[in-house]
Amino acid sequence: MRSFQEDQARANLEQALARLFAGEGISSGPGVKNAVLRVEMPDLGFVHTAAVGKANAGSDAPMTPDHQFHLASVAKTMTAALLLQLWEEGALGPCGLDATLAGLALFDEEIAARLNMIDGVSYGKKITVRHLLTHTSGIKDAVVDDAAGTAHDYGEPAPGSYGARLRKAIPAHLACLADPACDISPLVTSKEWAMWDPACPEDNEAGVINWFLASGTAAASLSPPGEAFHYSDTGYVILGLLSEKLSGKSLHRQWRERIFDPLGMDKSYLAYARDPEPDTWTYEVSDFYLGDVPYVTGRINVSFDRGGGGVVSTAADVVRFLRALIDGQLFKNSKTLATMLQWRAFPGINSPRAGVGLGIFAEESGQGRVALGHSGAYGAKMYFEPESGIYFSGTVNQRTGVPYYWWKEMFEAVHQACF
Repeated sequence: MRSFQEDQARANLEQALARLFAGEGISSGPGVKNAVLRVEMPDLGFVHTAAVGKANAGSDAPMTPDHQFHLASVAKTMTAALLLQLWEEGALGPCGLDATLAGLALFDEEIAARLNMIDGVSYGKKITVRHLLTHTSGIKDAVVDDAAGTAHDYGEPAPGSYGARLRKAIPAHLACLADPACDISPLVTSKEWAMWDPACPEDNEAGVINWFLASGTAAASLSPPGEAFHYSDTGYVILGLLSEKLSGKSLHRQWRERIFDPLGMDKSYLAYARDPEPDTWTYEVSDFYLGDVPYVTGRINVSFDRGGGGVVSTAADVVRFLRALIDGQLFKNSKTLATMLQWRAFPGINSPRAGVGLGIFAEESGQGRVALGHSGAYGAKMYFEPESGIYFSGTVNQRTGVPYYWWKEMFEAVHQACF
């Protein structure tokens, strides 16, 4: 990097965040109600944090850099790190990352066969850990896809998806909240999801994988495993389940013991966890929004994502995780990180994504540069740009209207301070 003007970088970042908060570049919806960012450049000793807006609906308390926020799919990289650690330890057996779910006996044979069905032909027993990590298992995403199509087909969550069902129920939820005599606990918006209940596989209310099977979504898969990319939260819920089977420990306990506690991520936890419960690590959780609807203060339950994106964290903790990952601190063997960062451009990978690794993407960050990281549905971002040494994390806490690649404006703000 050329000469770096630290004060200019700070001013540029503040201005870029202010423009985003003011609505520049936002095509629809109410815009950003709160946001936070953190930029670190370890080689230069540069750290900058910023926050705008009100942390929660109904409160004048400002958003701060220390506020926690829901990561959504950013947590997929954390799930991938767990599986890669288990691989290093030999828990995946002699086939390693190419072990099948059937071979690992995560599900019984009938269920394993049903995970990927196309025109009545089963491909489920061919799904491997690597397929799930790279979103190439061929299965749909039960959160936004359904048996008839995908979110891409509809331009919104497919009508039979869980995401569409949740959105449809929000008006009744808000009306109930406004009525002191109304109990929200029976509503679908308050439902706490298990990942899987093998005792009743056909009960679509019993767990996320139960929904995936019973709704017919699994029976209308998109491709045989290994042939094409299709982003799937469901695949990462399965990986969370697999980590629990292989380790004998809950997903949250694994994250605590293997990642959060060793790295000092004491403001990070798995939402809705029971083992251990997250109270110890819960501080000030900011609202994220679907348009004008606040999910945290609105008490809308998002426990359906678990291994696909259930972590709550802070911008500082997220950068701490990403730096440890890139520095190789999370793995015993350097080849593990190298394997994670082997980029493939499967059919279905579209620009600005340049490739998919294991739980992490290579994405165009501007001016021919590439950043490594992940994004989350509620506006959270986590990226590292090797060329410049920039680490970035933050969120706009908004599901609708905000450009997916808002983070690139923040990278450009830093680059404009280089002369």
